[in-house]
Amino acid sequence: MNEMPVTMKIGMAVAFLGAIVAFGSMAWAWNGSVDSAALVGLDMAAAMMFFAVVGSFTTYSPVRGNTVVVLAALATAMPIVAGIFGAMPVFFALVCIVLGLVCIGIASFASTRDYVDANRVI
Repeated sequence: MNEMPVTMKIGMAVAFLGAIVAFGSMAWAWNGSVDSAALVGLDMAAAMMFFAVVGSFTTYSPVRGNTVVVLAALATAMPIVAGIFGAMPVFFALVCIVLGLVCIGIASFASTRDYVDANRVI
């Protein structure tokens, strides 16, 4: 087994920060009423997608290298959707989008894809 690329460790940290920001927006969206449940759910979906990206950047990733790029793209799309529907404040959405774009970039590296494909556990 070869050494994990540093970019994957950075990708894990960036995706984890994205999940934390999405959790913060989830707390912001909750106002104690049932009407805010859908907004909280959108923010929760954004956090879940960032956590999926974190899991994809681990040593024994459960997905293929190209799938990591797709998951990072979905993690970037969820804050956009949440921002459009008003579930996430604009600042949180922009931060999540930037962090998601960084994850897409890291997942697109050949070294990342090669490492994930070589060490993947099915």
